[in-house]
Amino acid sequence: MALAITSFQALCGFRPLPEIAYYLNNTPELKALIPSPIINDFLSISSSSNPTGPAEKVALKNLFASLMTADESTIHDQLDILVKRYQSQATQDDDIVQLVLRLNEQFPGDIGIFCPFVLNYVRLDPGQAIFLGAGEPHAYISGGKPLILTHRTPHHLQITQNASNAWPIPTTSYAQD
Repeated sequence: MALAITSFQALCGFRPLPEIAYYLNNTPELKALIPSPIINDFLSISSSSNPTGPAEKVALKNLFASLMTADESTIHDQLDILVKRYQSQATQDDDIVQLVLRLNEQFPGDIGIFCPFVLNYVRLDPGQAIFLGAGEPHAYISGGKPLILTHRTPHHLQITQNASNAWPIPTTSYAQD
């Protein structure tokens, strides 16, 4: 679990399958990075009534693995096309458009710029938290470092705001290995 101490933005966990299918069908630059058979397999299960079933998990794993291992020159070519298309749009109100453009400024040419199409984009205010299961993909985008709570973190943390509006480190101590 990650607890936001300050405003925090991240990509974590996979989007619902129909949302990923939507982006595959409406973002040709994303679609160009993944082999057609893998896309077809994924699209065939994207409206499944059991999104966590074994076939669905395999299709999602194959899709994400193909995306993350796409040819570097193809990534750069498709990213250039995507960024130019997004920059030329009259309105850029869409969170994904804004995020892709921002990530491109911070990490030009990186495959991670395509991750908002398959991973959930979350914004946390101080005091809010997200749970990340073991092995779930995630990426920090911006904000202060969150407090990471693990199975070794005490259950009774005392987190209070002091007069300067800064969040102190939790006051509960615990033994470390």
